[in-house]
Amino acid sequence: MDIMIAQWMSHGLSRSLLFDETVLTLSASHLVKGAMLVSIMLFVWLWVPSNSQLGKEKAQIRNRTTILAALVASVFGEIFARLLSHYSAFRLRPFLEASLDMQVPERLQLLAPEMIANSSFPSDHAILFFAIATGIYMISRSFGIFAFLYSFIFIALPRIYLGLHYMSDIVIGAAIGIGFSIVGVRLMRNSAILKRTVSWSMSKPEIFYPVFFLFLFQVATMLEDVRAFSQLLKLV
Repeated sequence: MDIMIAQWMSHGLSRSLLFDETVLTLSASHLVKGAMLVSIMLFVWLWVPSNSQLGKEKAQIRNRTTILAALVASVFGEIFARLLSHYSAFRLRPFLEASLDMQVPERLQLLAPEMIANSSFPSDHAILFFAIATGIYMISRSFGIFAFLYSFIFIALPRIYLGLHYMSDIVIGAAIGIGFSIVGVRLMRNSAILKRTVSWSMSKPEIFYPVFFLFLFQVATMLEDVRAFSQLLKLV
């Protein structure tokens, strides 16, 4: 099934340079990927539904502990993805598979030397962003459904189309992300440390939000800086 989908997707490649380059730009853009979902999460962080039965403060505390738990769970999911990619059977990315002969944009071909050592399974994009979408869904079904659809259309599909992942890499990654988020929220939402963090966000916003911004920036950029510094530490 994976091969059939990859071959079907590859038929569209190279037919329109503009379309292929647009998809590649979208797939590489942190603004389109992480920043958009983090923005939705921030809206939900500040938003209180008008029909809430808990009152504004209690609803905000519940929503914010849910968001923090989902964010922490998504980071753990990302770490799990790296471990699973390292210790599970290696899987070459579809666009590097000679038998598929995928005519990907030249900009992507130039990345082949550094991507050839990275397994396509599982999709860390799917794990991270579907975990975030799940956290949003737990607070607002309508915003959550939008986040899921956005993640699939603008994050998952471009990666399948370009041959960066097989469909199963995305599906299993999404399932892992959703699972991590659900379990993480259930385990951590009522924890004392998250409740104290939310209280801190209300009592000391001038301290909390700069720190929160740095954390969200790392999530939106898929922990790229954290990964870079961890690689640097290996040289010490």
